[in-house]
Amino acid sequence: MLCGAKTRSGRPCRNDGTLFANGRCKLHGGLSTGPKSAEGKRKSAQNGWSPKRTP
Repeated sequence: MLCGAKTRSGRPCRNDGTLFANGRCKLHGGLSTGPKSAEGKRKSAQNGWSPKRTP
């Protein structure tokens, strides 16, 4: 199964797309590498954080 994403030239990507569940290759929709900048890491650390609730 081919990746199927379009390359910059407009042609379909010919890489094998069976690596990920979404059917794309590692270049067109693989796993995230995570935040790189200090601001991005700060924002990522805040995701899911909430103050403790008191009943």
